[in-house]
Amino acid sequence: MPSNIFRRKKPREVGPQRGRMALTSVLVALAFAAIMIRAWYVQVHDNERYIGESKRQHQTTVKVSARRGDIFDTNGRELALTAMVPSIYAIPRVVKQPADLARKLAAILQLEPTRLQRKLASNRAFVWVKRHVTKGEAKAVKALEQKSLGFRNEPHRFYPNGGLLGAILGFAGIDGKGLEGLERDWDKFLRGRQHTLDALTDAKGRRALSGGAAPMDKWAGRSLKLTIDARIQEVAERAVFEQLKKMKAKSGIAVVMDPRNGDILAMAQSPFFDPNEFRKAHPRQWRNRTITDVSEVGSTIKPILLAAAIDAGRIRKDAIWDGQKGRIRVGRKTIRDVHAAKKLTNFEIIQKSSNVGAVQIGQRLGKEGWYRYLRAFGFGAKTGVGMRGEQIGSLRSYKKWGQIHLATFSYGYGFNATAIQMVRAISAIANGGLLMKPRLVKEVLDGHGQTVEQIRPTMIRRIVSQDAATYTRDAMVTVTKAGGTGILGCVPGYVVAGKTGTAHKVDPLIGAYSREKVIASFVGFVPARAPRLAIYVAVDEPTVEQYGGLVAAPIFAQIAAKSLPYLGVKATEKSVEPLAPDLDLDMDTFAEEIDPQSRPWWQEKAVVSGVSSHVVVPDLKGRSLAQVLEILDELDLSLRVTGSGLVQRQHPQAGALLPPAANLAVSLGFPGDFRKPKKRTK
Repeated sequence: MPSNIFRRKKPREVGPQRGRMALTSVLVALAFAAIMIRAWYVQVHDNERYIGESKRQHQTTVKVSARRGDIFDTNGRELALTAMVPSIYAIPRVVKQPADLARKLAAILQLEPTRLQRKLASNRAFVWVKRHVTKGEAKAVKALEQKSLGFRNEPHRFYPNGGLLGAILGFAGIDGKGLEGLERDWDKFLRGRQHTLDALTDAKGRRALSGGAAPMDKWAGRSLKLTIDARIQEVAERAVFEQLKKMKAKSGIAVVMDPRNGDILAMAQSPFFDPNEFRKAHPRQWRNRTITDVSEVGSTIKPILLAAAIDAGRIRKDAIWDGQKGRIRVGRKTIRDVHAAKKLTNFEIIQKSSNVGAVQIGQRLGKEGWYRYLRAFGFGAKTGVGMRGEQIGSLRSYKKWGQIHLATFSYGYGFNATAIQMVRAISAIANGGLLMKPRLVKEVLDGHGQTVEQIRPTMIRRIVSQDAATYTRDAMVTVTKAGGTGILGCVPGYVVAGKTGTAHKVDPLIGAYSREKVIASFVGFVPARAPRLAIYVAVDEPTVEQYGGLVAAPIFAQIAAKSLPYLGVKATEKSVEPLAPDLDLDMDTFAEEIDPQSRPWWQEKAVVSGVSSHVVVPDLKGRSLAQVLEILDELDLSLRVTGSGLVQRQHPQAGALLPPAANLAVSLGFPGDFRKPKKRTK
């Protein structure tokens, strides 16, 4: 048999090799034991700590903001909407050449290179380069192929109609918070809800929601449907703008209301601003002048006076008044008419805008009676339109009236009002004597466009009888007929009821009424017997012409002529060429006949008689910054501002004397920000 080649021929000898094997076995066993101990320590003893570290590395939270709600006009036309646009950020820690990158980015994004370089050269983990960029800018930056730059889509507020309704809509900031107008006042409805969600992060830092897609539709902000008709708004804005340009006026406003239900169909003003570029406009242009600006209303108040006197039974419809030969004495004052008349009917007082006749009607009504009717028509109180910044105007108690106050209040001097107060008051004549609450927002919609809340028309109270309103309407119709001051307010094919006014403004430099600066106005409704539109127009400081019948009435006519056919209102009258108005009847007397205390609220005692080099500091508390800027500009005072919100403190205090161009400091905040310290009890 062959020998077994695998058989060991010699026995193994114990030596150094066997010792090394034993040592190795021991070391391996110890290492294995150490691993087991370490595994136990990690898996059992420090289990919670390592689980927490793992979660911090791979689990995170993401703040998600749902999109802001849209704003629509009454027909569903988009007025404000939100779209996703790219924003560019940088990670400065990985930027290799900040100066070179800053130069390239500045050229593309129209930024300041030095400031951008400081951002990129910092040691921060994240900085915004530019938010809400255009598609072209994003494409150009992507072409740089810089790993240190990133893109993030963010919601951006757009106003597709440009400057249309700018002051009413207002605007939202870059973070989606409403800052002015309806965007601010209805922010709690419009703003989408913000939620913090769990997410997973991979090795490259990419994130994914662990719970799946978020229900963004449910979290989206509510949308608003307005009573505004964008088409009528366009007509009104164009009419105001063109007439201001023609008359070389300072500014102008027009408010259009449906007298049947109080719906605001248009709120136009010029100058205007584009909310897409609100930073380019002066803060004065942000305010909605139809609710913030007050002025003496002049002769446009006379139809209200007539309706009140008829309703109270203080005068007869067939009354004949002594024209006083165009002059009436009230105390030491003499009030005049432009044209002297021996006799006047109620209709002629309105048609020819007689101050002498209005004063006699006011005297019949009495101080308390006229005051109570003014309050009933809504003067001296907010209308409830639902927008912040609305002014109430000034209407002192009848207990503080003298006979001259009663006289001047009868033809619109001595108290002031806003445009929306005037259009609401005349709407009460148009609809038969009912005071309606102005309605600007009529529906609140969810993310799917379904109505979740409806704001219905609200009738506040009956002011005058149907009979008194109808009689006043007929008197107003004579204003737009032959011999009236408002013939240029005629609308071909329709009967117009209107009233003109030309009120002189207070000059703050002299503390008296100016002979050159006026507010030309026209108020009326059409068709007279079945009104669909009530319109108030006011033009501030026209220079080419001054009369309300020549400056403001054509704006009324243009708005009505284009809006009525659009609304489907058929013409009922034959079209005739309008006659020339008797313009000089439209100019109200002023200055020496007017109580010197009747001036805009911010100019009350603003100029010290006999001390032309100093002014009295007005009371600014509770006013917005835009309003403060306007007031101090009129008084030639400089301003220092701290904080944001409404004026809570001012220095010097109201009533102090300051020389021209002096500084006045205001602290802005909100009610409750500045609390008085509590008195210590002993």
